[in-house]
Amino acid sequence: MAGRGARDLPGARRPRAGPGPRAPLHQTRCRHRRRALQDWELPYPRERAEQLVASHEDRTDVIRGGGTQLAITLEGHGYALEAVSAVVDDLVDRIGVHRIFAQLSKDNAASARLLERLGMTFESLTARSYWWRGTYDDNLTYAMSADERRAWRDRPRDRPEQVRLVPITHESFRAYGRLRTHYSQQRFVAPMWQSYGDALFSEPEQGHPVVPVLLGIEADGEPAGFLMYADAVNVDTPEPYLWRFLVDRRHQGRGIGGTALRIWLDDMRAAGHAAVGVSWVPGHGGPEGFYLRNGFEPTGEVRDGEIVARRVL
Repeated sequence: MAGRGARDLPGARRPRAGPGPRAPLHQTRCRHRRRALQDWELPYPRERAEQLVASHEDRTDVIRGGGTQLAITLEGHGYALEAVSAVVDDLVDRIGVHRIFAQLSKDNAASARLLERLGMTFESLTARSYWWRGTYDDNLTYAMSADERRAWRDRPRDRPEQVRLVPITHESFRAYGRLRTHYSQQRFVAPMWQSYGDALFSEPEQGHPVVPVLLGIEADGEPAGFLMYADAVNVDTPEPYLWRFLVDRRHQGRGIGGTALRIWLDDMRAAGHAAVGVSWVPGHGGPEGFYLRNGFEPTGEVRDGEIVARRVL
């Protein structure tokens, strides 16, 4: 599939007769942005494009045990998820495929996010295991079973009727501990086990202990996210600090994060606080836009590589 799945394998959607598809295929594979993390030889020969298209002339469907390549003939952007979802669902529902996996470069962040939006989960990163253009590269593997694809399609999509912040107790910490973000988001937010550990063994701030408060984000009665903040208890922590904040991968895109954040801000205001703080790792796909839209303003300080921001209440 993504990235390293795009080899010259036999088979594809049946092309139109004549030389029409050859030129677009050759042009696409020569574009710098498209070719950077793909597997075909460079420069891509026109003769190779002609051979590939010719080998598809009689293909009307996928062939079991053989490779199949498909093309998106629509112009514009935003079709990748829709197109790949249609292919995956056809393989699962009509063909009866049991499991689907994809391999790609660790640098192919766009394809990784696409696979995650399909419902695939990260399985492994094998260092220097893929021979690619004269050297060995690290290799990422994502996968999902047919049942996992169906469960992903059936997950709740609508905005929940009720979102609550609830204390995490000895009865609920395991359920909340199973929450997880997408693999590509882990560079921006720590996994649950690390948050539990950081809360238990928190590093003192200027010699004073940090007091963590752990809250579950409940959506229509189901664990959907996690919020942890450092309480304001002394002169060195005069304002609450949003320490960890995540929404489980299955519940992202439902407006839960924004609602939970507003509830927390209201609670901090009601408790008499004048402002709260947060910090984030900069980078594409990170939470910076989310915090800026919700009124946080960078202070100009960068701490341990993270942008520090403050929200006046």
